Amino acid sequence: MRILYALNTFRPHIDGVCVSIERQAIGLASRGHAVAIVAPSPTFRDDVEDGPGYRLYRLRAVSIDGSRRRRLPLLSGHGVTSALREFQPDAVVVGVPFLLSRTVGQMARSQGYPVIGITSMMPEWFYYNVTPFRPVARLLNRSLWRWITNYYNQCDHVVGVTATALKFLTDHGLNRPASVISNGVPLDVFAPRPRDRELATRLGIPPKPTVLYVGRLDAEKCMHVLVQAVRRVRERVDAHFIIGGEGTERLALEREVASLGLAPFVSFVGFLPEDEYPSIFSLADVFAISSPVELQSIVTLEAAASGLPIVAARAGALPELVHDGENGRLFTAADPRAMADAIVDVLLDSARRHALGDAARLVAAQHDFGVTLDRYERLYERVACQRVVAPRTAAQAIG
Repeated sequence: MRILYALNTFRPHIDGVCVSIERQAIGLASRGHAVAIVAPSPTFRDDVEDGPGYRLYRLRAVSIDGSRRRRLPLLSGHGVTSALREFQPDAVVVGVPFLLSRTVGQMARSQGYPVIGITSMMPEWFYYNVTPFRPVARLLNRSLWRWITNYYNQCDHVVGVTATALKFLTDHGLNRPASVISNGVPLDVFAPRPRDRELATRLGIPPKPTVLYVGRLDAEKCMHVLVQAVRRVRERVDAHFIIGGEGTERLALEREVASLGLAPFVSFVGFLPEDEYPSIFSLADVFAISSPVELQSIVTLEAAASGLPIVAARAGALPELVHDGENGRLFTAADPRAMADAIVDVLLDSARRHALGDAARLVAAQHDFGVTLDRYERLYERVACQRVVAPRTAAQAIG
């Protein structure tokens, strides 16, 4: 089987969609399938690269923020046509409903390729990241959900990465065949392990109760809630905080931490190399996430698989992973005091903390990445077999 994925972001930029799709691509390639990814180029030119088991079609893009990480694809139609013509996929997989994913989906449908959509965004992304939306956020919520749902209604099949993600779409008019398939987590990579002392020394993490967050540091993650919670936690517990990842808010967060006099107690460690990244979880006693707009949260799955109790906002799909009092604590979104209380509650009781971590690992085991691959493999084969329209020639597609 030949599977083509379309992504709006890709390495060197890292986000949950990129991580989950690349894992899926590598996994299916290891099972003998031909896999390709269409993604923005780090330069203003089209290129073709060989990834670890997959072909990577890089399409010309310009920088959004002056870096190589955030790129906006431009004039991508010819590159998409070339990728489809050369790769000839049996199935095309798309995510967010704009930019490159939308272009690939539209052109694939016009040429008769089956298209599978995977849920990957909520309207809140616009509210937090596109300033003009904020004053009219509530008024636009239903309209944006309809726009997102209409996009997925053009697909042959839709995958919700959680039941919550799929319900958002069905509540707003999704009428296509649909399934719930977790992003999954590789349980052999993310597992409980002894504290990595060498990594702790290198990052300057002291041997004291430690709270971890890793992921994008962008506006919709509401990291200011966590920063405000740090001060309240430290009034009761001599705890240290690790914030891993990069994003548009990192400098502002570092300034806020410094202004509150918390710099000695918060380590911003950026992105770690892929072979070191799983060890970051060994340095923590609790994983804390303040984001209210998760459709699943891969980093939360990774933390749970690593045996950490989770403190999470009671919002989005996080309550599907975090069961309050069983494998972690939930708090009211956007409430730093409630977040701090939940973190302190877990840190102060060692026996309960370990029990919550053990339970978190059991929840993660229900999202075994091998099972995820099995389900996607069967879905793609089934959808590909339903294809009845032969793809048009490149000349027809352009004309």
